[in-house]
Amino acid sequence: MSTRLLQSNEDVNDARATIFRALGDPNRLRIFQTLAEAGEPLNVTTICDRTELEANLVSHHLQCLKNCQLVDSERDGRQKFYEVSRSEAVEMVALADECIRQNIESILGCDIVTQSGDITRIEDSGQQPEPDGSSDNDD
Repeated sequence: MSTRLLQSNEDVNDARATIFRALGDPNRLRIFQTLAEAGEPLNVTTICDRTELEANLVSHHLQCLKNCQLVDSERDGRQKFYEVSRSEAVEMVALADECIRQNIESILGCDIVTQSGDITRIEDSGQQPEPDGSSDNDD
């Protein structure tokens, strides 16, 4: 498989990390997936109904997704309707799903990555990560 990536530099890596963080929050990911599967623009009330999240939380997460240009909004009278703006982001989630299908146990069992994205386990233990990302304590 040949993939053309942007040349790695600080700005590109920061932008990549931002996109992954935007989609890395479980609630934002639920909202994004809901919009991707809808096939039509949705308002906040409908998104809340489909995700079972509170309106203020949905609005907050939509703003993040919009700031990262992953969703667009359009006003219709007093309501805003949201839809996915980047089909590439949907493809990225689909690629993540393929990785999950192949490695779900390893992914869910990762001791280094936590929900907050911190390397807390290694930091809390005082260990330094190895250059390959592993630690000395693999038991």
